[in-house]
This record gives sequence, structure tokens and C-alpha cells, in this order.
Amino acid sequence: ICGKKFKSRGFLKRHMKNHPEHLTKKKYRCTDCDYTTNKKISLHNHLESHKLTSKTEKVI
Repeated sequence: ICGKKFKSRGFLKRHMKNHPEHLTKKKYRCTDCDYTTNKKISLHNHLESHKLTSKTEKVI
């Protein structure tokens, strides 16, 4: 889900209680990585970060 690891089941339960968005299916998915979101603008901003990374890699 988010990739975090916990030492105990209690810590996992507390995390899931504080972050219920981990349990919901997201509408928008990045085609370059495993990022998902329910907001179109968030996906747009995320995709822009891939473009910036790509440009930086080409310059170096």
C-alpha cells in the first residue's frame, strides 16, 4: 500500500487508522511508477516531477 514496515501489528493498526486513504482505491495512476491519487491535479503535478527528473538526467 504505502510501503511502510512496522515492528508490531499495533503500529500497523494505528497507521491504518491515521491514514484511511490507504484502504481506498485511487482514481488516477501514474504510468511510470506506482503512484496513485484521487485528485487529477495531484497526478498532473506528479507527472511533472518525472519530467523534471528526466531533464536533469539528460543534462548530467
